[in-house]
Amino acid sequence: MKVLVTGGAGYIGSHTCVELLAQGHEVIIFDNFYNSSPDVIEKIEEISGKSVKLIEADMCDAAAVDKAFAENEIDCIIHFAGLKAVGESVAKPVFYYDTNIGGTINIVKAMQKYGVKKLVFSSSATVYGMNNVAPYNETMPTSATNPYGWTKLMIEQILTDTAKAQGDWHIAL
Repeated sequence: MKVLVTGGAGYIGSHTCVELLAQGHEVIIFDNFYNSSPDVIEKIEEISGKSVKLIEADMCDAAAVDKAFAENEIDCIIHFAGLKAVGESVAKPVFYYDTNIGGTINIVKAMQKYGVKKLVFSSSATVYGMNNVAPYNETMPTSATNPYGWTKLMIEQILTDTAKAQGDWHIAL
């Protein structure tokens, strides 16, 4: 299976890439290195003994996202890319909404255009707000207390609505 891993050079993304490679999947990393380093790509390849394709681009660049889908026969996406600091989101809410939601919408549009029907979204426990008690589970009510959390919650809703409309999409949140 050919897997596009957005944010694949980040901490969780890189570990996921190593595991995907160990399971025999082909990995394409899509990352702009905002919260990561290009050095991670070499480490993934060193640990796994396999090469990965790197697309150094930003998910907010719709043309770059489209090109990634056009040039690769992607089977599924694991979506880690996005801004992730609560404090920064409070100081720069528009930056967070634009990046996290806008970038994800670019990915969803490319999925629709190129017939990719499987996505795993890396959400956050912050979508469970302040009224739930850990350990959290998916039956708990959701809410958010900061722009970062709201972006994750809004993306979950966008993906849920899109999967329902498409009918044959498989999305894990």
